[in-house]
Amino acid sequence: MPDYTRLTVNINSETAAALKEIAERRGISYTEAVRRAVAILKLVEDETQKGHTIQINEGKRVRDIVLVA
Repeated sequence: MPDYTRLTVNINSETAAALKEIAERRGISYTEAVRRAVAILKLVEDETQKGHTIQINEGKRVRDIVLVA
Protein backbone atom coordinates (compact mmCIF):
# COMPACT_ATOMS: atom_id res chain seq x y z
CA MET A 1 0.00 0.00 0.00
CA PRO A 2 1.38 3.45 -0.88
CA ASP A 3 2.59 5.75 1.87
CA TYR A 4 0.54 8.95 1.97
CA THR A 5 1.13 12.29 3.67
CA ARG A 6 -1.87 14.49 4.43
CA LEU A 7 -1.25 18.15 3.63
CA THR A 8 -3.31 21.23 4.31
CA VAL A 9 -2.58 24.16 2.02
CA ASN A 10 -3.90 27.67 1.67
CA ILE A 11 -4.42 28.92 -1.88
CA ASN A 12 -6.05 32.06 -3.20
CA SER A 13 -9.42 31.98 -4.93
CA GLU A 14 -7.88 32.29 -8.41
CA THR A 15 -5.70 29.22 -7.85
CA ALA A 16 -8.63 27.31 -6.32
CA ALA A 17 -10.77 28.12 -9.36
CA ALA A 18 -8.01 26.96 -11.72
CA LEU A 19 -7.61 23.72 -9.76
CA LYS A 20 -11.37 23.11 -9.86
CA GLU A 21 -11.48 23.79 -13.61
CA ILE A 22 -8.63 21.37 -14.31
CA ALA A 23 -10.12 18.64 -12.10
CA GLU A 24 -13.55 18.97 -13.71
CA ARG A 25 -12.18 19.11 -17.25
CA ARG A 26 -10.13 15.96 -16.67
CA GLY A 27 -12.73 14.18 -14.55
CA ILE A 28 -10.24 13.75 -11.69
CA SER A 29 -10.15 14.65 -8.01
CA TYR A 30 -8.49 17.78 -6.65
CA THR A 31 -5.89 15.49 -5.11
CA GLU A 32 -5.07 13.88 -8.46
CA ALA A 33 -4.92 17.31 -10.12
CA VAL A 34 -2.40 18.46 -7.50
CA ARG A 35 -0.35 15.25 -7.94
CA ARG A 36 -0.19 15.83 -11.69
CA ALA A 37 0.71 19.50 -11.27
CA VAL A 38 3.56 18.60 -8.92
CA ALA A 39 4.78 15.91 -11.34
CA ILE A 40 4.83 18.44 -14.20
CA LEU A 41 6.65 21.03 -12.10
CA LYS A 42 9.22 18.42 -11.05
CA LEU A 43 9.78 17.41 -14.69
CA VAL A 44 10.29 21.04 -15.71
CA GLU A 45 12.61 21.70 -12.76
CA ASP A 46 14.67 18.55 -13.39
CA GLU A 47 15.05 19.25 -17.11
CA THR A 48 15.92 22.93 -16.73
CA GLN A 49 18.52 22.06 -14.08
CA LYS A 50 20.12 19.83 -16.72
CA GLY A 51 20.25 22.83 -19.05
CA HIS A 52 17.40 21.60 -21.24
CA THR A 53 14.69 23.83 -22.67
CA ILE A 54 10.98 23.16 -22.24
CA GLN A 55 8.97 24.31 -25.24
CA ILE A 56 5.39 24.67 -26.44
CA ASN A 57 4.91 23.93 -30.14
CA GLU A 58 2.21 26.12 -31.65
CA GLY A 59 2.48 24.85 -35.21
CA LYS A 60 4.89 27.24 -36.92
CA ARG A 61 5.69 29.02 -33.67
CA VAL A 62 7.63 27.56 -30.74
CA ARG A 63 7.72 29.19 -27.31
CA ASP A 64 10.09 28.43 -24.45
CA ILE A 65 8.69 27.89 -20.97
CA VAL A 66 10.74 29.80 -18.42
CA LEU A 67 10.21 29.47 -14.68
CA VAL A 68 11.31 32.37 -12.51
CA ALA A 69 12.12 32.00 -8.86
